[in-house]
Amino acid sequence: MHMTGHAYSPLTSEQLGQLHSSALTILAEMGMVIEHHGLLDALASRGAHIDHHTFRATFPATLVERFIADAPKHNWKTATPRVTGSAGVYASRYHDPITDELVPWNKERLIHYFALARRLPHVDGATMLGCRVPVPGSLEPLYERYYCWKYGAADAGTLHIDALCPFILELYECLAAEQGVPKADVFKGAVYLIPALKLGRHEAHQVAFFRERGLRVSIGQSMATMGATAPVTLAGAATLNLAEQLALRILDWALFDHRRLHLDCSLAAMDMRTTIRPFGRPEMVMANVLTAQLARYYGASFNGHAGLSDAKLPSVEAGAQKALSAIPTLLVGGSLWMDVGLLATDEVCSPIQMALDSEFLSALSHLTREFAIDEETIGLADILEAGPGGQYLDSYHTARHFRDAVWEPSLWSRQMLNPWLSGARELDIDKAREIVLEMLYQSDREPQAPGMSESLEAAVLGVISRAGKALGIN
Repeated sequence: MHMTGHAYSPLTSEQLGQLHSSALTILAEMGMVIEHHGLLDALASRGAHIDHHTFRATFPATLVERFIADAPKHNWKTATPRVTGSAGVYASRYHDPITDELVPWNKERLIHYFALARRLPHVDGATMLGCRVPVPGSLEPLYERYYCWKYGAADAGTLHIDALCPFILELYECLAAEQGVPKADVFKGAVYLIPALKLGRHEAHQVAFFRERGLRVSIGQSMATMGATAPVTLAGAATLNLAEQLALRILDWALFDHRRLHLDCSLAAMDMRTTIRPFGRPEMVMANVLTAQLARYYGASFNGHAGLSDAKLPSVEAGAQKALSAIPTLLVGGSLWMDVGLLATDEVCSPIQMALDSEFLSALSHLTREFAIDEETIGLADILEAGPGGQYLDSYHTARHFRDAVWEPSLWSRQMLNPWLSGARELDIDKAREIVLEMLYQSDREPQAPGMSESLEAAVLGVISRAGKALGIN
């Protein structure tokens, strides 16, 4: 038995039906703009209606219903809950763990951050979107791959500029040759809808370029904002997101014969005073809960954006906001992936917060663990032996089970007040800073690892140099 991944159903069956029928209407009457004739033709071959003049694809209800019915279903009853997290490095500043200042990235900070993400016990490495080390902006997608491959992080698959597509392809040809595998095994490319239900000209061109060469580009959701790029109401935003998710799944099927029924959710409400898109508000988890129920309704898998914060530094605000969305999303979705170390709506990457998030992930993982209810775990004989008012500290039942039954923290408090007052009086953030500094000093003393071979590095830098010349960059 698991504590997570159980149905929580705030929507009635009538309300589910209304969201579904409204999404079908959006897809049939409004549809999706895809600014590439070849991609539109691929959709037409699956039954979509195409207007090449407006680049509009509409999806008849029969097409959508057939896709949902025929797609493989996610088995919610047998799915194993899991908690994972990796350190995302986006357009951000670096939180210096020594000075507490928010400073620009440089190569040394990037290397240390990647190394910390590999060393922390509950963090699955790092991923970088673009390149945070100062490089010519037009070449960021190439340098993203260079620094990630060289210093042990995952590249996010940024494409960014049409003219870079041949050079990105060449990079993966170099990597595939180095590893002795097909290009498709190492290729990673991703584009995103910026406004809802619109794949722009450049993103569509990039998808088509790699598709023509047998490579699949991931097309990500628009991350709509309630009150700005989506209706301000939870019902309206959830309906628009549902329509977009179904359209993206059908598009993936049409372009790459990848038939998967999955619902993502990354809805957030715009702050009406400042117009920011905050991550740490209750609307995000409310949208996740509704979308998780919709996923069960369709037999789809689900992922909700969660575990994020608008706080600028590690703080009570940061912990509360991360927990606000992470725990309910895990309970209804069964699994959770979290971008660790991130603060300030992805504008700050904090090594200290990464260590705090690693501890949080450990606790969440314990929450997902399977537990048994049987004769051994109940321990009825021990209860009867202890009798009224008994204790279990010295029982064999406790000795057999306490390591598995009880979670052990490394940063969270394990003392009562008086021992803490007579000791170092450390808080979780103090312990996290100590761990981070020790790991950073350790990485300074050890060889940089992992690395790329000299031949692959020379090939990658040669591609980047040719790309710079082609784009007129010295």
